[in-house]
Amino acid sequence: MSSFALYASEMTLTVFHTGDTHGRGMSAEGIGYGKMSGYVKAFRKSADNVLFLDVGDAVSGVPVSDLAEGATNINAMNTMGYDAFTPGNADFVFGGQNLLALHQKARFPFISANVWFQGKLVFEPFIIKKIGDISVGIIGVSPLNAMVATTENKLAGFLVSDPIIAVKDAVEQLKNKVDVIVLLAHLGKTDVDVNINKLAAAVPDIDIIIDGHDHIAMNGGAQLGNSIMVNAGQYGDYLGQLTLTIKDKKIIAWNERLLDKNMLMKVAVDKQTQAYIDEEQAKSERLLSRVVMALPWTLDGKRERVRSGQTSLGSVLADAEREYAQADVAFTVGAFLRDSIEAGPVSYGQVLNAVPFTLPLVTREMSGRQIRGFLEHNYRETKLITGAYAHVSGLTYMVDYSLPVGQRMKEIKVNGMPLDPDKLYRVACNEQVSDYGIRDIKIKDRYDVTMASLLTDYVNNHPVLSTPDTRIRFINSGN
Repeated sequence: MSSFALYASEMTLTVFHTGDTHGRGMSAEGIGYGKMSGYVKAFRKSADNVLFLDVGDAVSGVPVSDLAEGATNINAMNTMGYDAFTPGNADFVFGGQNLLALHQKARFPFISANVWFQGKLVFEPFIIKKIGDISVGIIGVSPLNAMVATTENKLAGFLVSDPIIAVKDAVEQLKNKVDVIVLLAHLGKTDVDVNINKLAAAVPDIDIIIDGHDHIAMNGGAQLGNSIMVNAGQYGDYLGQLTLTIKDKKIIAWNERLLDKNMLMKVAVDKQTQAYIDEEQAKSERLLSRVVMALPWTLDGKRERVRSGQTSLGSVLADAEREYAQADVAFTVGAFLRDSIEAGPVSYGQVLNAVPFTLPLVTREMSGRQIRGFLEHNYRETKLITGAYAHVSGLTYMVDYSLPVGQRMKEIKVNGMPLDPDKLYRVACNEQVSDYGIRDIKIKDRYDVTMASLLTDYVNNHPVLSTPDTRIRFINSGN
């Protein structure tokens, strides 16, 4: 009798999780939604206690999804059996109203405790799921920088409140109603103001944190304070599988595995999901396969490089922006550069994959002092990795890491002439650039031209492309 009671009080809960797929579930990169869906659905046939969750940045990032402003990605997710989704910053890239429309298309709940529109929460802050004998509260929270994912007019009326305060309030509402609290946190570790470490320390009553935003996979998971923390990395490279052993409604053991493409090689795709993806790929193929330019050498747009230094893709795109706007200076940022473009004939799809953002090019008048102040953020530390890293055109300078932070740029020249701190320069950049006070500077001109068309036209008109090698020199870096 007693042994049966002990057995009956113990259960296994499996939590599958994805995050920062950036549309790659619709493509051949990573595992793909077809395989993920096939694995999860097959698992559900043999196990009763299963959740399938996504921590955001799903709807944009590859042409097949971007051409439909995220709708195809949501439709594919509808076939997969997701239980909840939390919007990340990149899910706002087509605008707040578009995200509301995607929410209406979804057959799974969008949850976020801190996204507001005209003074009201846009989504439910949490949901409660009954899984076997336990109640699971699932909270969503979006990052503070979600409101810089696109232009201000596309986010009119929307705001994101403090994630820590929002989650603390949601936990207070849940903790006497549920047995297990799960947080879908699109926060990451790297943001200085609000990150997952600060949140976990401030809100200790969270059992499981599924993190995202920084694209850093956590094989095996980790204990973060009182919480179990997992992260499935980026681009659908992994499907997270968190297995919880629960006794008397308390987690007594856990195990996290990151399943990759090789591990799921023999898994049959889910026919419904894959048929939809194949249909949408076929619809867009004619447009995307059209060759639009040829490159003499590869333009480097790999994430880990464009966020820590100037690369060839950043240089050429900034050159294109400067020429188009007839500006003195131009810059683009690492967050806009999503992949490399290989040498040789280049299709429209390859260009969109590398520079998918469609927001306008703008000009602003900035003093030499403002230009220097903006760019100095690149060199706060020798190995800074940030989406705000600025790639420049029209500028050359030297960086001396032996100097104090904020004063490390030397010998700054604009088109060969010394930078005048008091002179106003015409500066071109994408309107989405918002870091370090740029949006506080009035826009002079706005051009309705996409990054893809800027880059394509520039390459076709310039058989000889410049490289970043002669623009920035480093000394005393310690490397």
